[in-house]
Amino acid sequence: MHIARHTFGNIFGDKDYIQMLQKLYRHSSVTTTITYQANFMKKKTDTALDKVFNF
Repeated sequence: MHIARHTFGNIFGDKDYIQMLQKLYRHSSVTTTITYQANFMKKKTDTALDKVFNF
């Protein structure tokens, strides 16, 4: 179950629907969801690296 939650979080990634994700995770606080999801938010970093390596 733990691996499934992390996989889901990774797939969901940087989507802007944090309140929906909070409901899906069943967190009582959106802060918990943001803290948990921070591990999977990589879009800005990936974009920056793409600019450096794909100039």
